[in-house]
Amino acid sequence: MDKELDVYDDQLSLQLAGGNEDLARQMLDMLLNELPELRSLMNAAWEQGDAAAMYDSVHKINGSTRYCGVPAVGYAANHLETMIKNKESELDDALHNLNNEIDRLLNN
Repeated sequence: MDKELDVYDDQLSLQLAGGNEDLARQMLDMLLNELPELRSLMNAAWEQGDAAAMYDSVHKINGSTRYCGVPAVGYAANHLETMIKNKESELDDALHNLNNEIDRLLNN
């Protein structure tokens, strides 16, 4: 990826919420509230070598991003989920990238 994706895209968020600003805000708030726990579960699963639990957490993160305008986290989660599905063994960089993008979103 050549260009850094936006951490939050308010126009995309509004579009995904069908133009409803309150719904867009609610969806983002739900993601921001659940993201720390999902990340913690993902990282714990990684440390324990539990690919199934890691996949579950990454899949939930990826799915949640589909309702919010958070392209950077969405891209990173989708990339890692795809790697896990394909049973790739070198997940370190993708996991690190997803953690960084989550940090960028939570600290935005």
